[in-house]
Amino acid sequence: MSVPTRTSPPDLTRSEELAVSGAVMSNAPWAVAGAAGAVAAGADMLGHLAFAHFAVGAPLSLGAVIFFAVAGGGALLRRRQGDAGRAMRWARRNPWRFAIVPGAACAIVVFVLTVLLGGGVVGGAFTAVWHGAAAFGLTGLTGSVARGRRRTR
Repeated sequence: MSVPTRTSPPDLTRSEELAVSGAVMSNAPWAVAGAAGAVAAGADMLGHLAFAHFAVGAPLSLGAVIFFAVAGGGALLRRRQGDAGRAMRWARRNPWRFAIVPGAACAIVVFVLTVLLGGGVVGGAFTAVWHGAAAFGLTGLTGSVARGRRRTR
């Protein structure tokens, strides 16, 4: 019988995964994410105004998606080590599990924006779910593509 030379790390609980993802998000490029979200929201607002359709909720929701997707993806692409090194390695190995945090944060922000701007609770929930799913997908895709590129080098 052979003995494994290296034991795999234990699986993390859901709360540990969220804590690790939060630690990685603390290293996100917030200024770049804010600028990208503002540019996306502004461009969408101009598009709405060009067709004489004044809407505030839709551009802000799009800005939130871009903000959280850039923050999450940027956190995965950063080359930081130190205290967050182990957390960063976990997030890079598990990009879809890490993407839950930016997706959930986006959904919460969009839900609050939609309800405050008069979209109602049901409409706000529907809007929040699909915007959160978009941020989740963009972040997970960024992590998956970046992980594939790092293996080939």
